[in-house]
Amino acid sequence: MRGIALAVIAGTLLAVLGPFGTYLNGGPVRLLGYWIGATLLGLVLYGWAYRAILARVTTGAWRWGLALLGATLAASIPEALATRLAAFLLWPDLAQRHLPLPLWFAQTTSMGLIAMLAAHALLRNPTAPAPAPAPAPAPSPAERLAGDVLALQMEDHYVRVHRASGSELLLMPMRHAIDAVEVEGLRTHRSWWVARHAVAAVEGNARSMRVRLSNGVVAPVARSAVTHLKAAGWVQT
Repeated sequence: MRGIALAVIAGTLLAVLGPFGTYLNGGPVRLLGYWIGATLLGLVLYGWAYRAILARVTTGAWRWGLALLGATLAASIPEALATRLAAFLLWPDLAQRHLPLPLWFAQTTSMGLIAMLAAHALLRNPTAPAPAPAPAPAPSPAERLAGDVLALQMEDHYVRVHRASGSELLLMPMRHAIDAVEVEGLRTHRSWWVARHAVAAVEGNARSMRVRLSNGVVAPVARSAVTHLKAAGWVQT
């Protein structure tokens, strides 16, 4: 919402200032509509481009400037085409002037680069923080499996650890997580392991069985695991 508000304010100021000769086009309502529309579109295009390089390039590295310029050029292509089409629709006389597309693109890119640099200056804290003390070594995934574990759930390369207080994701193989748990339990499914003490109820039949845990989570039971649950006494025969 703040980005939209800033885009509207910027569009209003541009409509009043009329850069690149747009003040000659006339029609204050059309000028407002054109510039506010252009800045809102820029918010989407340049905002997406900025987030893309922020996620992929380390800020402060020499690649940052090149990435910022490249992202600005890429976002300026649809911005220039859209604003050029809108201008020709609002002011048909402009189409008769044969305004060069490269010049239009250069003007769009210059404004986009200014917007990108301004956004970077606002979003990044210019004040270097004081050096923080070295953090204590983070516990290993195996160490984080200590305590009251109710169930383990495999999610791609991660294991979701279910506890009475909630759940967390750990990056580790499922078999390593099962080996690290310090309580008794069974693997009810290819992607699930359940602690014995966490079983509140076993529901369904051999064709469609599930285990309800003490925290309300429901774990599926594979057909091949039914015999193991019966042998362990989890299912009354």
